[in-house]
Amino acid sequence: MTGRFILAHDTGTGGDKAVLTDLQGKVIHSAYKEYGRTYPAPGWVEQDPDELWRAVAATTREVIETAGIDPADILGVGVSAQMFNLLPVDEEIKPLTRMLSWLDLRSVPQADRILAGDTPRFLFDHTGNIPTAKDIIPKIIWLKEERPHIWRRTFKLLDCKEYIIFKLTGKLAIDWHGASVYFLFDLVNKQWSLPACDRLGIPVNMLPEAFPCTTVIGEVTSEAAEATGLNPGTPVVLAAGDVAVAQTGSGANADGRAHLSIGTATWVGISTSEFRNDPEKPFWGLNHIDPNKWIIAGEMETGGGALMWFRETLCQSESEQAKLAGVTTYQLLSDMAESVEPGAEKLLFAPWLSGERSPVLDHYARGAFIGLSLGHTKAHFARAVMEGVAYHIRWISEALEKQGYQFDTLNAIGGGSTSPTWSQIICDVTGRTLRVVEHPLEAGAMGAALTVAVAMGIYRDMDAIDDLIGIGRVVSPNPRLKSRYDDLYGEYRETYCALSPIFRRLHTVQ
Repeated sequence: MTGRFILAHDTGTGGDKAVLTDLQGKVIHSAYKEYGRTYPAPGWVEQDPDELWRAVAATTREVIETAGIDPADILGVGVSAQMFNLLPVDEEIKPLTRMLSWLDLRSVPQADRILAGDTPRFLFDHTGNIPTAKDIIPKIIWLKEERPHIWRRTFKLLDCKEYIIFKLTGKLAIDWHGASVYFLFDLVNKQWSLPACDRLGIPVNMLPEAFPCTTVIGEVTSEAAEATGLNPGTPVVLAAGDVAVAQTGSGANADGRAHLSIGTATWVGISTSEFRNDPEKPFWGLNHIDPNKWIIAGEMETGGGALMWFRETLCQSESEQAKLAGVTTYQLLSDMAESVEPGAEKLLFAPWLSGERSPVLDHYARGAFIGLSLGHTKAHFARAVMEGVAYHIRWISEALEKQGYQFDTLNAIGGGSTSPTWSQIICDVTGRTLRVVEHPLEAGAMGAALTVAVAMGIYRDMDAIDDLIGIGRVVSPNPRLKSRYDDLYGEYRETYCALSPIFRRLHTVQ
């Protein structure tokens, strides 16, 4: 092991980020390339898996060339990626469709059938999880029922990262964490659950073989080397999907430590050596990179995605102003929110723009502004969106505490954590201290890189990684705002109770 660097990827929903780190996870260079999503029908969201692979190849080559290093000095490669997608491939591992995104909602009828009767409890007993329409199980059943000609040709059912790993190594494999998000995996025995697969009519041989996250699964092939600029034979570590590497990259591997990731999706995750979950409305129960732990995570589907929607849909003029001022639109939105008193003059925002997961498991939920008056301005809207996400983070946090997970502090990562305004709002609404890491935008890729370091024997285990993650700033709650936000949070919770039956009825309107 003579390599001095690690190359890692975070292949997200909107683009791929490649980072070159030293053996302590310090980022030396990074590169980013965006890619798109397609919307072929209402509620359908797809991505081209080969476009994602081309982005991975391009950012790899760019980061190596920019750093000016010899590819021979790269100790190993690790890949993290978005999860809960579905990609059917044939025996030659060629995609049979575009990848069905985790944002895709076409499988609501299939999910509703799964959620009827005793199947939810059966799945929970065997996998620790229950799916919604956003999850992989309903997508698989949709494929089987609605595209039988494709189903007959399907050899394996992959997620995003597994296709990237195959393109790098020629090997078909999935890590234990990635397998656990299928909700077909036995979290204790670390194998595909035959009872769950049989119950749902999913052939277990269509699922990729599962290995520990720190497995060196193969080497960069000659073809991949030509595309990426890596040396043939460079070791490739399976690593893990975005939730697990976020747990690692935020410095929250130790038992009981919690992190907050504010990206397109937003979640609170806790490392635990004792599996506890709600059998009625379960959180994500996922295998940790550490084989002796789990991650219990409460996710909201559109946290950062809600602010992204607001920016793209209602803030075109602000985007132009931001360009002229040489700042990002998000900075301008933060300034707007800062100009408004906490509470946004009682304007509430429900951030359930694409269904909601924790703690309600409701794929019918949709967004709303509540309490709108003639006196409200776009600045109030900006603050209400940020506060609405914060209210939901508080709801998730309190629900996790009911399962026995106690935490007063969250290590924060993701784009939303870079906003001092939004960080303070989340802190004030939840009453919890935020420790924003030094490199919040690179945390996922850093987590993948440090997983490689553990796999290659640089560190003894994942807990040793926590000391390597620096904290950039600490945000404490303002006690003077507690009473105001307590009252508004109560009304936010009531908003869901009032609107949820309407959302379900709206779904039936032709």
